[in-house]
Amino acid sequence: MNTLFSRFAAVVDSGVGGLTVLADLREKYPRCNFLYLADSAYCPYGTRSEADIRNRVHSVVGWLARRNVAAVVLACNTASLFADSLRDRFDLPIYDVVAPTCRLAAATTVNKRVAVLATEATVRGNVYPKLLAEYGVDAVQTACSGFVPFVEGAAVDTDACDSAVDNALKDLPHACADTVILGCTHFPVLRDKIVRYTGSARIVQCVVDFVPPSVCLSRRHGKCIFFTTGDASAANKASEFFSKARFVHTDI
Repeated sequence: MNTLFSRFAAVVDSGVGGLTVLADLREKYPRCNFLYLADSAYCPYGTRSEADIRNRVHSVVGWLARRNVAAVVLACNTASLFADSLRDRFDLPIYDVVAPTCRLAAATTVNKRVAVLATEATVRGNVYPKLLAEYGVDAVQTACSGFVPFVEGAAVDTDACDSAVDNALKDLPHACADTVILGCTHFPVLRDKIVRYTGSARIVQCVVDFVPPSVCLSRRHGKCIFFTTGDASAANKASEFFSKARFVHTDI
């Protein structure tokens, strides 16, 4: 078996958005070794069919499993829709962002009404309303897949991005939600633009209930390596908000 990455926990996203989750994990577990994989060649997942996403996510996690990673964090809401099928197929710990984010939002809301900003595929999967309903919380969903290309293209600070955010969120104040879930790990990069439409509502970013395997812990600072299935220079440019990312290309 290929054991090259046996001392690493893998963090997976369709692109660079999952670096927002990685940043939180690195702060919480500075001794943990992480492998970050951006499946940029297939980004965005959120506009693809359910079958296409499922097949691709299984291929990506299979690639990691064959390299004997110690755990996988699905730092992607759309990929997290298939967490259970991945757990059934692969014999390694797999963590998703949807369930813990719902718990956090349910604990945050006062009026029991939460707005979910997510990709088309995540909205179509209806997982957030189902899980939030278990806490007695109503969910109002808004599909915002169009935000992702601006993050991936390093074009956040453009008039076109401002227009896209306005078109998607201009009706958000009418949702009467006191809590807003950024249900795509790309969206925190656009937080300053999104808050213009959220009023006094609390913002909840994606979180994960990750427990680092002991094999991943270094004596001092953990290592972090970065792969992309797309163009490495483009990924490096898009990830400037995460200053330490230096991607190399890999084929899956």
